[in-house]
Amino acid sequence: MNIVIKITFTLIVIFFGYGLSPAQAAEEATDSKPAEKALRIVPLLTSTPLTGTGVGLASSYLYRLDDSSSKSQLQVGGQYSNTHSVTLFIRNNAFFRNNDIISNTAILPAKINSEFDNEDGDEVRYQIRSFLVGQKLLYRLHENFYAGGRVFYKKTEYSSKNAAGEDFIESNGIVDQNNAGFGGSMSWDSRENRYFPRRSYWADIDADAAPSFLGADDSYYRLTINARYYGAGLREADVWAHQFFGQYASEKTPDGDLPTLSGKSILRGFPAGQFRARFMNGGQTEYRYVLKNSPFKFTAFAGIAWLEGGSYGNAGQERDDDGIYWAGGVGLRYAIQRRTGVDLRLDLVTTNENEQSIYLTLNQAF
Repeated sequence: MNIVIKITFTLIVIFFGYGLSPAQAAEEATDSKPAEKALRIVPLLTSTPLTGTGVGLASSYLYRLDDSSSKSQLQVGGQYSNTHSVTLFIRNNAFFRNNDIISNTAILPAKINSEFDNEDGDEVRYQIRSFLVGQKLLYRLHENFYAGGRVFYKKTEYSSKNAAGEDFIESNGIVDQNNAGFGGSMSWDSRENRYFPRRSYWADIDADAAPSFLGADDSYYRLTINARYYGAGLREADVWAHQFFGQYASEKTPDGDLPTLSGKSILRGFPAGQFRARFMNGGQTEYRYVLKNSPFKFTAFAGIAWLEGGSYGNAGQERDDDGIYWAGGVGLRYAIQRRTGVDLRLDLVTTNENEQSIYLTLNQAF
């Protein structure tokens, strides 16, 4: 872990070297309305036991589509890890017509080489190649209430790198996936600041279908509930954030679309895909301590999730990841686009699997 800490420190030094100069940092610390650059480029770091240590870059580009809407954000970035894994992403969150229309677009190609020891002490090695593209569009129907829909396409291919990896894929009934789908969405959103919310609610429900006529081996369905509350902290400047996340999949759902523990759903510290089941419920809380007249924030967080229902699997085989999982840790935030509330996020995480991870990435975890 020492080498990971050194890499983290080096990346932060590089970021500050090419980000704000000391004079600019002092200006932003004292100016209540500092000038804000539309484009920031920051380092990325991920270190987990499953996928190794990865480094990369990401950009945050802020722009307005009209003067009455929130700032939109385009993110482009990628990482390369010491397991020869590559992840790339393009995400665009856009706001139109006084926030009456919200558009979320994602393009996520990846090649992940997973390496871990199984219960017998054998090293399991396998590769996942995936490509995901999704588009979600919401329309404001009344005040904070939105409704709309989404479409997506996903292709995932699995290949073993050794005998233990082949056994893992076969014993868990994991098969390739190549299909499209669509769904309906509803959202309640009272956030004034979309990037660092305060004293507000945000709840989102997605009901998705992937019918066989769009490529699925068997038609399947998934329901996702994501609810968040951003409350007051012990001090006026602080934020105490809470999240409930539930995801429920039908019996025919392929492994790649089953609910999974990860920082993108409910628990940091678990790489996406390591643990999956048909039903997932979880909650987490995070305290965000804001340093006065400073771009820095300190955080502490903890969460718990419950997996149930096994998986569909193939030829009678399925995953056996049912159970209760937890994760917690501490973090540091640095405002790279301070007036808008965009942060560079450093998290140190431990889990009930006695595994430690480090993440250096953009935006809040939730």
